[in-house]
Amino acid sequence: MKASTQFSATLVATIATIFAAPLFAHDNNNGRSTFATNLNGYQETPVTINSAGSGTFALRISKDGTSIQYQLSYKNLPSDVTQAHIHFGRPSLTGGVVLFLCTTLTPPAGVPVPPTCPPSPATVSGTLTMADVVAVTGQSIDAGATGFAEILQAIRAGAAYANVHTTGH
Repeated sequence: MKASTQFSATLVATIATIFAAPLFAHDNNNGRSTFATNLNGYQETPVTINSAGSGTFALRISKDGTSIQYQLSYKNLPSDVTQAHIHFGRPSLTGGVVLFLCTTLTPPAGVPVPPTCPPSPATVSGTLTMADVVAVTGQSIDAGATGFAEILQAIRAGAAYANVHTTGH
């Protein structure tokens, strides 16, 4: 039996968004753990854009809930990628950054250095754990194991999305 939930995924430029799309989950042994989507600019929040940029985003939550394996691919972006991350926020609402997927900027403080975002077209993959959580105090997301559990709950509830930022649109 398959069930689905939404995990809004977005690719964003520093000033304007490149592309976005909803992410769907599949029910595995009564627990949603696999999420995947195709990305485009029509789903971007708060402003929809028209862009040739596109991509895919997929993640798998480990059975014990201690890690997330992800793969992000993007192509046809009009400028260089500066960073990609997961936000805590419902569809059509902006939220704080909670997990970095890659960056070419100064890495976030207090978490392991994320991989470097390669030029488009590219694929970035990795594993995220409680050590990677960026606390968002204004949204009550904690750091560490507690925050990681909160993020997994948000992903499963459709209250998270992924962004890729570029130097400009």
